[in-house]
Amino acid sequence: MVEQDAVEYDLIASRYDEAVDNIGFRAMEMHSMGVVLEPLLSQPDVKVLELACGTGFFTSHLMAWGAASVTAVDISSMMIEQAVSKLAGQVLSGQVRFLVADGTKPQSFAPDNSAEYFDVVLGAWFLNYAQTKAELTAMFDTISLNLRPGGTFVGSVPHPTNHLAERALLYNSPPLNQIWPRNCYTHELESKDGWALRVYIDRCGIGFQTWHLKKSVYEAAARQGGLKGKLEWKSEIFLGDHWASRLGLMDEDWTVRKDNPHLGIIVVSKN
Repeated sequence: MVEQDAVEYDLIASRYDEAVDNIGFRAMEMHSMGVVLEPLLSQPDVKVLELACGTGFFTSHLMAWGAASVTAVDISSMMIEQAVSKLAGQVLSGQVRFLVADGTKPQSFAPDNSAEYFDVVLGAWFLNYAQTKAELTAMFDTISLNLRPGGTFVGSVPHPTNHLAERALLYNSPPLNQIWPRNCYTHELESKDGWALRVYIDRCGIGFQTWHLKKSVYEAAARQGGLKGKLEWKSEIFLGDHWASRLGLMDEDWTVRKDNPHLGIIVVSKN
């Protein structure tokens, strides 16, 4: 994640929540993440680090799901400004800390600047900003540095697969290229480790540049970045055909959507 990412998000910060909240996918994403996160937050005094927190959508849910405290980090100062405004009460009480910082640069985000401070690290749409395996490994270095022994990292990324050319073809064609958020795969990386992925969230052109790396690259980078415990993948949860109407899909298109999930959730223990 570099300076241009911060500029891109600064420009869309004021419109971001309205655009994303109008996507039916957001509710399905929240449910899928909650199923994974709530059990981790059920113990007393769970301290959470959230990387790429944006305008605080998941920050507020982390508190509702049981987190005792959250340190939330984003590279965009405008996104953080929106988040602070939305969660002013929790910031005032000390339950939530917001920091403008780059999570791709390994550093402690603990209040006392210590290592291995947090019980849970969340990276909802964080790892997908890595363009190379080296950048991805640096992200996992940050995660490992901040995560206590026995702690857990949870991250959402584009659906994990090693067959990205096939996925790019599917997502660049109907009906998947007509479903919000729209994933536009533009080209394969020279390294062959993944594809460039432009994500659009509304008809006004609000979007951002990300990268979809291979499943095997995510797994290798997690290990090289210091996470040595159990690693597993969770799929997004489809709660029934009524979700089709929330996404504006007909039956046949809904079947295609279920066969080609938008996201995957990586869950890795520190050791």
